[in-house]
Amino acid sequence: MLETELFQPVKEFLENQGYQVKGEIGAIDCFAMKKEESIAVELKTSITLKLIYQAIERQKVADFVYIAIPKSAMKSHQSQTKSFLLLLRRLSIGLLVISSQGIEVLLEAKDYDLSLSKSRNKQAKYKLLSEFKNRKNNENIGGMKGKKLTFYKEQALEILQIIYNHPGISPKEIKVLSNNPKVASILQKNYYGWFQRIDRGSYTLSDKGLLAIKTESQNF
Repeated sequence: MLETELFQPVKEFLENQGYQVKGEIGAIDCFAMKKEESIAVELKTSITLKLIYQAIERQKVADFVYIAIPKSAMKSHQSQTKSFLLLLRRLSIGLLVISSQGIEVLLEAKDYDLSLSKSRNKQAKYKLLSEFKNRKNNENIGGMKGKKLTFYKEQALEILQIIYNHPGISPKEIKVLSNNPKVASILQKNYYGWFQRIDRGSYTLSDKGLLAIKTESQNF
């Protein structure tokens, strides 16, 4: 599909909403007016960073900016659709998707409310700040590939070391020594198979746990 083939369906779509539409006004592919309200639409057959740059540039002269792409372009970015839509939403850029069935407005071009987004993600922020505050091992290198020490594993390793030094210790005592409120959950889940309950409220290390004392020594 050519970019010029996208123009007519977009033109008809906007005209049906009462806009007067013209092509190639200045550097804008499709420009529409209704009274004093203006819309700029960039027509592209694929999703590129250049397309985003152009849409941002159009925001300087138009009240609302949309990008219009064929449905096939969305399919080629299917794994990144969520991130792509979030980017457009943050930039207040609308999205029109064109197919043989017509035009679907996936995103309206409207101002992004950052404060509302932050209020909806308070739990995620709290979790992040909590991890930063409670991390004791700082061996991870930013940008590293492959295996890295997760916060969960760091907590499990601390419990592993405490039980190794205090066989038969209770979850309550581990909680006091580690100052970790999630001790009981980590022991019960026993994701790595390191812990073994020998009695009610009493833990020791399994064979895997004893082996981990040696193999994970660099993380203590």
